[in-house]
Amino acid sequence: MKRRTVLAGVLPFLQGGRWLDQLLLVNQGEIVQKRFVGIAEGETTEIASIDNDETTVSSKHEGQLGQSPGEISTAVATSLRETYDSVQFQVTVDHADGTINMFSRTGSVEYRASRTLYNGVTVGDHISFQTSLLNRDTIISLSCLAKEEESLQRRCRVDIEDPTG
Repeated sequence: MKRRTVLAGVLPFLQGGRWLDQLLLVNQGEIVQKRFVGIAEGETTEIASIDNDETTVSSKHEGQLGQSPGEISTAVATSLRETYDSVQFQVTVDHADGTINMFSRTGSVEYRASRTLYNGVTVGDHISFQTSLLNRDTIISLSCLAKEEESLQRRCRVDIEDPTG
């Protein structure tokens, strides 16, 4: 058997394994940080960051965000979009050790999220979720949200109206 024949048979399987991972496996973990940034003229500015220890808000935006950078209203988001070319919401997830590790991620990973999902979760929440097939760093669907790791399931009722909106 020729080497090319073996590679032609193995490579699609390996590539297909990543797609299968994205379609079937649910990522799980604990949210350890929430932050959002503004991007203008190619420069990124951290607007706010929240983790277990502290909440940091850019001095430029303190008056606009007040004491609640963990939940961004539509009006504030619109105002920020007038200042920046784009605003990106991000959550850092520390992946649970108990997930299937054949294709799954481990450790802490920062994901892009919608404003609605950003607003609906807090640091310390445990989530199960799916990422985009085209961009593994974007959460597109939230399957379960729980306060304790023991309560987390692959699928459950999530009280966020539209986590991808």
